[in-house]
Parts: sequence; C-alpha cells; structure tokens
Amino acid sequence: MTFDIKEERLTGLQDKQNTIKDFIESVLSEDNENAFTAIAPWLVEFHRQDGGSPVTSEIKIANAEFDHATHAGKVKLAYKVSFTYGCADIFRTDDYAETCKFNIDPEKNTLTLFITDQLHRDTIDEF
Repeated sequence: MTFDIKEERLTGLQDKQNTIKDFIESVLSEDNENAFTAIAPWLVEFHRQDGGSPVTSEIKIANAEFDHATHAGKVKLAYKVSFTYGCADIFRTDDYAETCKFNIDPEKNTLTLFITDQLHRDTIDEF
C-alpha cells in the first residue's frame, strides 16, 4: 500500500526533526485520512481463521525503525480485533500487533507499507 507524503514532512524527517514513529503516524493519519481504513482489511485477514466475524479497530503505530541510508524500515502496528460469535451470543475484543516493512521514496514523496499476506495451506499441500 502506497501513501503520499507532503514534502515539508519528508524534509522534517530527513533533517531528523521528527522521529520515524511520529512521521509515519502523521502520514497515515493526517495526510491520508483513509489510510487506517485501507489498512484494516489487511489486518483482519490475519484473524479470519480465528472464527467469529473479526473487525479491526484502533490501529496505532506502536514502534518504528528507519535506516536513513536505505530509506527502509519496519513499523509495528498495534490494533484491536473484535470477534462476534452470533449463535453463541459472545463478543470479545483482543489486542494484537503486526510488524511490517516499509520504504520511503524521497523522489516520489511516497511511503510504501508492506503488509505480509497471511499464509494459507491447502489440503492438497499435505500429500
């Protein structure tokens, strides 16, 4: 997923005026108001096999690392997943975190976040 970065924000990061955590948080929340909404379905995929009807909420940046030389890093997304088991009338919410790699392209002013696809094993693979 790729998000636009305002040039003044990128300059602040390059001049080390902002932490990478604050930088990513601002890019995802202020500059791309629908960024967390776009990320949520990807995070839900990690919990599809857990049963219920998972819904992701309260996505936040928990931690981030960045290498200024390679323009690459890792970000830890903390979030809540609510499960609804309608037939049993059970509702629960759990805390989770996923670490994703990201790249910043200073020429295109973009942040690309790589959320790893959930691995699914088919029964055919077992034979």
